[in-house]
Amino acid sequence: MVKNALYPLKFRGIFKKTPWGGNRIGRLFKKKVPPGGSIGEFWEIADRNDDNSIITNGVYKDMPLHKLMDGPEASDMLGYEYRRMHRDENRFPLLVKLIDTSERLSLQVHPDDSYVRANEPPGDSGKMEAWYIIHTEPEAWIVRGLRPGTTREGLESSLQDSILEECLNFLPVSPGDVIFIPPGILHTIGPGIVLLEVQQNSDITYRLFDWGSTRELHTEKALDVINFAPPAGCRHDKMQPTLLSPPPRKRELLLECEKFVLESLELNAPYDIADMRTFHILTVIVGSGKITYGQSETIDIHAGESVLIPAALEAYNLCPEGNCKIIKSIPALPG
Repeated sequence: MVKNALYPLKFRGIFKKTPWGGNRIGRLFKKKVPPGGSIGEFWEIADRNDDNSIITNGVYKDMPLHKLMDGPEASDMLGYEYRRMHRDENRFPLLVKLIDTSERLSLQVHPDDSYVRANEPPGDSGKMEAWYIIHTEPEAWIVRGLRPGTTREGLESSLQDSILEECLNFLPVSPGDVIFIPPGILHTIGPGIVLLEVQQNSDITYRLFDWGSTRELHTEKALDVINFAPPAGCRHDKMQPTLLSPPPRKRELLLECEKFVLESLELNAPYDIADMRTFHILTVIVGSGKITYGQSETIDIHAGESVLIPAALEAYNLCPEGNCKIIKSIPALPG
C-alpha cells in the first residue's frame, strides 16, 4: 500500500448477547442480529484481543482493525501528533458500542489508568466513558454516582443492610441526554434504554452489586476506586451542550474530557470538515447521506453505522439526505 491510501472505513461489528439485553438495536437500525434475541451490546468499532472489528469496504476489506493498527498505516490512521504522544499504544484507542437494556445492569465502577497499572495485568488501561442516549421507554433511568454525603462506611453498611438504593443518585433520561462516566463514578443503566457508548479501549469493570444475580462481584476493588468526593468537573449529572454553529449545519460540543471529545452534527445541508489533526469516528444516529473525500470519491452512510475517517485524509465533506444527525468522536489532543 502506498502512503495515504487510507479511506473512510466501515466495519462488521460484534453482537454481544447478555442476560439484560433487548431487541431494539436490530429494529431501530435495521441490523441483521443473531437469532435468539437478548442483544445487550453491539461493538461498532473494537480492537480488543479476540473481539476485533472487521473492515467491510475497500482494499482493506476483511482485515481486522488490529492488523491495520499493527502495520505501517497506523500513523496515517491515528495522525502523527497523536502517534507521537502515544508511541507505546498498539491498539486502537477508543471502543464504540451501541447498548440496549431490557433489564437493569449491575452496579459498577471503572478504575483509572494508575489503578490499573498498579493492580491489573500489564497491557490494559483505565476506563473513561460517555453515553449518548438514543432511545428511551417511559420512566427510563440511570444511576450516576452517589447521593451527596455518602461515605465508604455508609455504602458498605447499606450493602450489608440491603438498603443500597438509598445511597444512589437516580436520574431520569431522555433521547439526546449526554452522561459522562469518568473512572470512580458508580453507575448503572436501567431498563428500556438504547445508547451510544464511547470509551477508552478497556474492558475492566468492577461490579459492586448485581441485584441478586450470581455473577462474580469485585466488592473490594470497587470500593477502592469509587470516588466518594468527585471533583467539581465530574458532578454534572448531564452534560450541557455548547452551540458551535447554527442550523442548517448545527454543531454542538457535547463533551470534552482528557481521553476524547464528542460533538453532535445536525445537518440539513452539505458540511465541509477540514480541521483534522487526528482520526474521526462518525456514528449516524438519524438519517443517511454521503461522505465525499479525496478526488471526489464517495461512501454512503446510514443510521446505526459508525465510520472511521483516517487522519491522513485531512478533509472530507458530509452531504446529508434530508435531516441527518451524527455523533463525532475524536481522541483528545492538547491545545
